[in-house]
Amino acid sequence: MAEKADFELDSLDLRMLRELRLDGRQPASHLADKLGISRTYACERLDRLLSARIARVGAFTNAVALGYRALAVTAIQVAQGESSGVADRLRALPNVIVVIIGVGWQDILIWSLFPDQSGLYDFMTRELAGVPGIESAETLVVIESFNASPYLYSEWESLTPHSHSFPSMSWDSRQATSADLLQQGNREGGLSVDKVDLLILREIEKDGRQPVAHVARRLGISRANASARLKRLLDEDIARITTFVSPRGQGNQIFALIGMKVSPREVNTVVERVKTLRNVGWVAKVVGRHNVLVGTTLLDPLDLLELLERQLGPTPGILSMETMVGLEIRKRSYAYLASAYLKRIEECQQ
Repeated sequence: MAEKADFELDSLDLRMLRELRLDGRQPASHLADKLGISRTYACERLDRLLSARIARVGAFTNAVALGYRALAVTAIQVAQGESSGVADRLRALPNVIVVIIGVGWQDILIWSLFPDQSGLYDFMTRELAGVPGIESAETLVVIESFNASPYLYSEWESLTPHSHSFPSMSWDSRQATSADLLQQGNREGGLSVDKVDLLILREIEKDGRQPVAHVARRLGISRANASARLKRLLDEDIARITTFVSPRGQGNQIFALIGMKVSPREVNTVVERVKTLRNVGWVAKVVGRHNVLVGTTLLDPLDLLELLERQLGPTPGILSMETMVGLEIRKRSYAYLASAYLKRIEECQQ
């Protein structure tokens, strides 16, 4: 699931991670001032978190800025003994950004992004249908997603840090050219990127704390140009530099997705209630078998039982729940959306 920490995080680590999540590029001197420690000690603590792979500072690119308007979660049942093989086949599909092998509700969960609902339909009927070993699949279309607890630093929070809806949009992915890909982000919402922007995003997705001068030198552009472009990307919410933290960095061992059937009139109320629960990192309104999805990381099975029976169970409006516990993450490319997008453009140009 994640790298196992060689040490446990203390309160100072958690405070530092909270600050880095808000602004992953802030200098160590700023962190030192906010935390009331010396700059040298702040550098030591930050290096400790990064070198142990408990945290990684990088850019999360807004999917909508790249023209993606449809996010879906698909639960997949596979033939006995085929989970690993199917997961590897799924991770090779470019639209799939997350692959999780689990136990419970289904065998595998995937997250996938598309320019519109027709792209999702093509994916389900062509690509997914052609993967050997899949016995059945059911898809939940995400209508709106939210970060939840501000105290939880988990993989779920990195999944969709931009809380927004995913409206449909007309775009034929089967006839895409590199020019189409660069223009699709201009068609809605005023967010747009060009190839130089994507190159900058690719650099800061890999290392969100590297100096702008390094980025400019690698791309062969002026520092002023790189700085101005990066500022625009951040100011316009096209990207956000954040901190991706291993759930086990805090001792969390259970990684679960809960699908809930909720009374239609109670969906908004339930979502607002669930967002306040401490161990919940991600909540989404969806269309399909369930109408609310909840992503959570917990310390142990007893914490999961506590969440299901004592916190979610008594919540008015929840009619039923199904839980899948993640065993292994085979793909999580949501932190490299611009890199994957740029690769597609380069492939179109060949």
